[in-house]
Amino acid sequence: MKKGKLTALIAVRKGSQRVKNKNIKPFADSNLLEIKIKMLKSLGIVGEIVVNSDSDKMLKIAENYDVSIQKRDDYYKIKGY
Repeated sequence: MKKGKLTALIAVRKGSQRVKNKNIKPFADSNLLEIKIKMLKSLGIVGEIVVNSDSDKMLKIAENYDVSIQKRDDYYKIKGY
């Protein structure tokens, strides 16, 4: 982390209770995950962005934006999703 800058964590999962994969569904010529990343990068106070997910597809999208990625362990999955 850069001195004086914040680290932002974006936690996204594929097993949403109401809308499956809502973070990567098409929305306004983009998707919610991309919009979140772009918004955080534009703030000027965020030194590092970490995307944490159980979805390889979501992590692949995040890699395109030069952010850190972290694969969530199966241990943290909610049963039934």
